[in-house]
Amino acid sequence: MLIKRISILLVGFLLLSTAQLAIAANIEVSGFGDLSYGYLWDGPANEGDAALYKSDGIAPFPLSQNDGFGNVGIDFTILAELTDRLTALSELNIQLDRGGTSDVGLDLERAYIDYRINNRFNLQVGSFFTPIGFHNRTLYSRAWLMTSIQIPDFDEEELGLVPTHSTGIHAYGNLTNWGTHSFNYAVSLANSRGRDPKTLILNRDEGARKTVTGLLEWVLPTHRDFRIGLSGWLAEINTFKVGPAIGDTANISTAEPVKLEEIGFNPYLVLYSKHYNLILEYVSLRQNDKKGNLTGSPFEFEAFIGEFSLNLMDDKVHPYVRYDFTDLPGTGGPYLTLREDEDGNLTRKYVPEFKAVMFGVAYDLFALNRIKAEVIHNFDGPRANYGFTIQSAYAF
Repeated sequence: MLIKRISILLVGFLLLSTAQLAIAANIEVSGFGDLSYGYLWDGPANEGDAALYKSDGIAPFPLSQNDGFGNVGIDFTILAELTDRLTALSELNIQLDRGGTSDVGLDLERAYIDYRINNRFNLQVGSFFTPIGFHNRTLYSRAWLMTSIQIPDFDEEELGLVPTHSTGIHAYGNLTNWGTHSFNYAVSLANSRGRDPKTLILNRDEGARKTVTGLLEWVLPTHRDFRIGLSGWLAEINTFKVGPAIGDTANISTAEPVKLEEIGFNPYLVLYSKHYNLILEYVSLRQNDKKGNLTGSPFEFEAFIGEFSLNLMDDKVHPYVRYDFTDLPGTGGPYLTLREDEDGNLTRKYVPEFKAVMFGVAYDLFALNRIKAEVIHNFDGPRANYGFTIQSAYAF
């Protein structure tokens, strides 16, 4: 605990020093965060799921379930313009751990060098958001940019259902222009996924093929922002066989190795117009057993988010409705529910599915401060049937 506090103090000193240097150098320091108050009522949506989560859940409380006052911490981004074609970006999240605690964690979100070569071809090298979908690349955890409050489960970093972050090389650019239409692309080659879905391999990725991702996006000129995208990924996962029941454990020193081929598919549509906005995003992945020592292969997962909002009162007030769901294979399949501890023990935890509808309103009180109020109804799972949350999201 003492080492963690010293580390946080050192990081704080580094950020303050960087902010002072930014006055004299071509460095930009920005950040964002949010605070909330939530109230829950009408028990868990499913009593059996609630009991299972209490005994074998991945956290003390279901994620993104607001009860009482909450502070997520603060996220700092440092952008350095090294030349007119070369930038360096680092993003560090000083994160307050969730669920009845005051523990503070440090989370490296991004750290890369960006070579801006031309409009058609640019290169990022380092750790970056995996170039799949829209929400993960653009809105994840950035409450100030989001209309709704709830972080979708499919790109929730604590769940790791899809590879949200990557370390490797990322090429992107504009393929061609067709009149006022444009076609964007992104391709990356990165480290494989870890032995459990939450673990990110930042260094020394051994014994697995690299993860390949690709994205193609059509941007139409008919509205403020109208884009249709198709993305996907191919990954090889090396992990270990853990019994099929929730709570089963195996040690990596004696467990039977498992090799999975993961194929992901992620289409989306985003429309921001003068009077209304629409976000539709679907995720599907399939994991195939490559060693032949698992039953039930292939293992399939899918998720969806659909959000519709209005722009009222000079674009300051945004009433919205949103629907989400996730659908996991069986008891989570051989990989998505695994969590590894410091002793090399892999345990099968309970990762609940998510099915809910949200109603709310977002109000842009100031240019960099968005106030939201949201009611959520969970149709199933360990979360309460109903919840109400007020959130103040800010950026600087």
